Amino acid sequence: MKAVSQVVATLSHLPGVVAAMVVGAADGLIVETSAMMGVAGGAVDTRKHTAALAAYLYAKVTRASQAARLGSPAFMRLEAEQGHICIVGARDVVLVAIVTPGANLGRVRLDMMTAARAG
Repeated sequence: MKAVSQVVATLSHLPGVVAAMVVGAADGLIVETSAMMGVAGGAVDTRKHTAALAAYLYAKVTRASQAARLGSPAFMRLEAEQGHICIVGARDVVLVAIVTPGANLGRVRLDMMTAARAG
């Protein structure tokens, strides 16, 4: 995978991406993160919780996917009222993007998958 700072910078500049992070898959700790666009104060705490929960969710879905003999998940998207959380596993890290409802999810997915495969 490219340098984590480059991955985060690339993802965070996509239209509609509120924040991008590289998170440890095993512990949910943030390795690298972008500024959270349009969010004042408390954004770091929000990212920490989101990072930890995204890594946990990815681990659980991976187990379920493997139990169903489907292999590892390629891309996960949680859709909520105010946007999406997109997650891609990349060996020992997880790429996480917090995205607005109107974002081009195809582009976000493509860039996340490309970043995960690179390296």
